[in-house]
Amino acid sequence: MNILSVDVEELYHAEYVREDAARWASRLRPRAIEGLKRALDLLEEHKIEATFFFVGEVAEGSPGVLEELKEMGHEVGFHGYHHKPLWEMGPEELRAEIRAFRRLVGPSCKGFRAPSFSLDRRTAWALEVLVEEGFSYDSSVFPAKTPLYGLPGAPIRPYRPSLLDPGVEDERSPLLEFPVMTIQLGPLRLPLGGGFYMRLAPAEVIIGAIRKLNHHGLPAVLYVHTWELDPGMPRVPLASPWRTFVTYYGLRGTVRKLRRILSSARFTSFRGFMEHEGLAP
Repeated sequence: MNILSVDVEELYHAEYVREDAARWASRLRPRAIEGLKRALDLLEEHKIEATFFFVGEVAEGSPGVLEELKEMGHEVGFHGYHHKPLWEMGPEELRAEIRAFRRLVGPSCKGFRAPSFSLDRRTAWALEVLVEEGFSYDSSVFPAKTPLYGLPGAPIRPYRPSLLDPGVEDERSPLLEFPVMTIQLGPLRLPLGGGFYMRLAPAEVIIGAIRKLNHHGLPAVLYVHTWELDPGMPRVPLASPWRTFVTYYGLRGTVRKLRRILSSARFTSFRGFMEHEGLAP
């Protein structure tokens, strides 16, 4: 059993886009629900339930969508209220964002993913806040080094993280951590679980990585952004060729590749996985 999640956010929330977002505000209008519809079509096609990590302001602008998803059997998680990375916040601001989101979704929200995978040793304070605010699990650890984020050396399987260091396992921790899928090639640990990295890698490489994890009794944790599924998403010039490449590469094939991956293995939500494994609180 593997885990699929959808980060429900706008293109202008993406870390490499948000610096230019104000300049292109007339073209970068809210479209996350268009990508959400494509995600739901794929999930219905494969009879899969998934976890939808919502940016709060997207949920606020789409009344009724949270309840509709829950009625369809999907899980709703929290992805920051304005997609502001943890490294630009402090504990009280995160706490205020969580409480504002809970006013929209109710107390059932138990899962968190930090915007831009911004949970690392600098922002370990966030784990204590999550525990105090009643979260059961987190999926913010990116256990490989990238130009923007990452926690190299962290476990690649589900584990209970130390509240002082999210890269260290502590069996006494009240929180479960679900790192995004990576693959080990000799001394290198390469990310494959979603976003640019999923768009860059051939589908068969991703499927092979999933099967390897499953062979060892481990789940693959995958994610996709709603804007990656939206064929009508506008493209705007970004600050550098690198940012342009990372943001836009392979977008036309995302739906096709995801369909191929979903056909190759069993997937469920974080909640479904925890229930299946007897981990639900």
